[in-house]
Amino acid sequence: MALPAYAVDPDAVLKNVPEDVKWRTGIPNYAKAHNFFQKHKTTNHKTGSLEDIVQNLVKNWEKEASHKTDPRQWDTVDLDNYQFSCNGLNKYNGQEMLTKGTYNALLGESMYYSASSISFEDSHDAFRNTLGDGFAWELLEVFSGPPHVTFTWRHFGTMTNEFKCTGLSGIPYNVKPSNKMVEIFGMCKATVNDQLKIQDLQVFYDPNQLFVQLLETCPHAAFIGMKLPGSANEDQSSAATEKSN
Repeated sequence: MALPAYAVDPDAVLKNVPEDVKWRTGIPNYAKAHNFFQKHKTTNHKTGSLEDIVQNLVKNWEKEASHKTDPRQWDTVDLDNYQFSCNGLNKYNGQEMLTKGTYNALLGESMYYSASSISFEDSHDAFRNTLGDGFAWELLEVFSGPPHVTFTWRHFGTMTNEFKCTGLSGIPYNVKPSNKMVEIFGMCKATVNDQLKIQDLQVFYDPNQLFVQLLETCPHAAFIGMKLPGSANEDQSSAATEKSN
């Protein structure tokens, strides 16, 4: 069986696109990410190898999940059976993923980041601005082949601009750029059908890897202004309450 285009070419879903495809803001330009990938990747998979095929599939999936606004037009997934999850938590179908956003589904809620406080578009703009040379992705190693494909990966980019975000405190914070390479590592288990369309994509990694690096120039930025148990702010507030009573 001939391989589908999205398993052969990492940009297949951006080429020969039907006129009725619905894009979020037009066909995206991945030139920066591609250049950064070629310059800083740590692997060189042989064309047609399982590693190359899976890497192409995931790269095309990301383009569709991030930029096509109609899940029925995602070529890389078996939509009726598709679900996505991160670290064994919430499972999202295509429409839910579209509403939530890829960054939000991957980052969730933490002291550093609140997915409920940032929109799909704003989350992408934030990381696109911060990692100005692109946020490249590479597959490192495949441990099992279809239909249950297990593999490790690396996501990497340079922090060229300030990072603006809101954590669980609800207080926005800004961090100056470190101008250093930011790298995160993780693992995936992807279940695919006989056409190599994704049915179940499970991602496992520690999101704190990302924020520890992004906040290097100001490690406590996400906590500034928070009222912590036992803090002076809380003690003063309690005292004021008792006095008023």
